[in-house]
Amino acid sequence: MPIKKQEFYEGAALHLIVRSGRVKSIRYDPPFFFLNDRMTVLLKYSTKIRSPWGFSFTEEEQRQLSFRATRQPTVIGLVCGSDGIAALGYESYLTIASLRDASVYVSCYRDRGEHYEIGGPDGQLKRKVAPSSWQRILEDGAEHEAQRPGIETIAQADP
Repeated sequence: MPIKKQEFYEGAALHLIVRSGRVKSIRYDPPFFFLNDRMTVLLKYSTKIRSPWGFSFTEEEQRQLSFRATRQPTVIGLVCGSDGIAALGYESYLTIASLRDASVYVSCYRDRGEHYEIGGPDGQLKRKVAPSSWQRILEDGAEHEAQRPGIETIAQADP
């Protein structure tokens, strides 16, 4: 059976996290992955080779994200072709793309050697996202990884 494009990109993103040794379990309930039964991850991918990369969030995905985020830390992984993955906590996502009754488009831009700039219909994140943020989402076994300084300092908009 051939590997689907989505599986290829999701597999690469999960591989980067699994090799850290901090992942004890991965459960898949489409469209979400559950890491160690304590973090929800939604992976979106773009096949473009170069920046900018675009990602669509359907009305249903937005509703499901909102629901999941009330239950446990939730992170969105934006797979930017073969360039890397930008990790975005759900609260940060809401600063650039509030819930809507229609699909939402989020873009990710990165100059060579720089951090990711992420924007949506409500504006841009005030801080750039480090390419290494993806591998750090499970560091130190913190209670709420998506709210830790390692993610939020990079990914959350300033108040």
